[in-house]
Amino acid sequence: SGTGYRFVTGARGTAWEGEDRTTGAQSVHREQIGTPIPTPGNRPLVGFVNRDAVVVLRHVRRLRRALFIGAGGTMTVQTFDGSAIAVQGTLGPGLRTVLTATRIGALLELRAESVPEDWDDGEIWREFAFTMTVGLGGLRR
Repeated sequence: SGTGYRFVTGARGTAWEGEDRTTGAQSVHREQIGTPIPTPGNRPLVGFVNRDAVVVLRHVRRLRRALFIGAGGTMTVQTFDGSAIAVQGTLGPGLRTVLTATRIGALLELRAESVPEDWDDGEIWREFAFTMTVGLGGLRR
């Protein structure tokens, strides 16, 4: 039904930071770097389903912040009741929208920001102070 999820359409990539400060990112093509935030049921807290970015609201307290990198044009955020809002940063030639989501208690604060359109994901992550964490693997026996 989508009740327990927040869908963001129009994103080409997402990045997240968990409450434990681990970070990761995924593209719409499922390329992933960093550390996912697991939830019970073995689903990622932030990721893609088809071409929509998704945040699992049931476990949102495990999230510190996330960002959604626009593919171009307007992004849409669908609320739990099926309503949707369009988000767009400052309009102008050569700009791309980045939607930030910051958890404050049990609420998600959304902000539309603008960055140069020619920036790659790494430049965008640095602009928003994301450094990808990479696990060192399991214990050796």
